[in-house]
Amino acid sequence: IANNTYLAFFTKSYKDIYTNRYFVCDNKLQCLDYSQVCDLVEDCDDGSDETACTNHFRCIFSSSLIPKTKKCDGRYDCQDMSDECNEQCSREILEGSSLKVISLIIGSLAVLANSIIIIRNT
Repeated sequence: IANNTYLAFFTKSYKDIYTNRYFVCDNKLQCLDYSQVCDLVEDCDDGSDETACTNHFRCIFSSSLIPKTKKCDGRYDCQDMSDECNEQCSREILEGSSLKVISLIIGSLAVLANSIIIIRNT
């Protein structure tokens, strides 16, 4: 079916019912069956079949797609580790009480040393 504005594709299915089962890529050069949309595979050359999906997470640097269930699960699935090291996961960089104590001591000494320098220079 076509008019002067756009072209639409319909498929005749069970009992002569017509359905529109096709996704038109943003570049207007490809059409996909809706089963290929949001399936974690970029089937459109421009990737538009995966852009508005809510079922996956896009790795920051590699732009690869992983299922949303693998985000913040304690395992690094993205090469850049962006699926675990982000604000939503709230991972602790310093795990273990000894590292936390040493960081607290070093941080406190740095504040004390900077305070002494500021007092001497005023």
